[in-house]
Amino acid sequence: MKIYLLFSFLFFTLLLKAQVVPFYSASNDKYGYKNDKGEVVITPKYDLAYTLDEGMAAVRVNGKYGFVDISGKEIVSPRYENTWKFIGGFAAIKSGGKYGFIDKTGKEVIPPIYEEGYNYHGACCYKGLAHVKLNGKWKVIKITSGQ
Repeated sequence: MKIYLLFSFLFFTLLLKAQVVPFYSASNDKYGYKNDKGEVVITPKYDLAYTLDEGMAAVRVNGKYGFVDISGKEIVSPRYENTWKFIGGFAAIKSGGKYGFIDKTGKEVIPPIYEEGYNYHGACCYKGLAHVKLNGKWKVIKITSGQ
């Protein structure tokens, strides 16, 4: 058990050290990302850039949202009307006026069929659950990668 805790601590310490953070460039009025050394890992090309959650960050360009990972690689090209941060390995997305969910590879694990969808209500999210609204009624659904 102690060795597991040690490896977990080391792993998360490395993740924290390897963070990339958004920055604003006044020269082109865009956002990009820098690593912990201040080096640019993504040149400023986004209209808006969010901080990382679970190693992923939402970005916006031309009114569409996508995601970049901790290395600065664009995992999901900006194509969604809206999105929410990753919680429990999944993020809510809005496409065609409907909500669904993606995993960290960008795969739509729940297609956008809901009137509303949120995975940030309390502790349920970390158990792979989300609140969705369909036909005017709210319910809780389970989100898994194999759907």
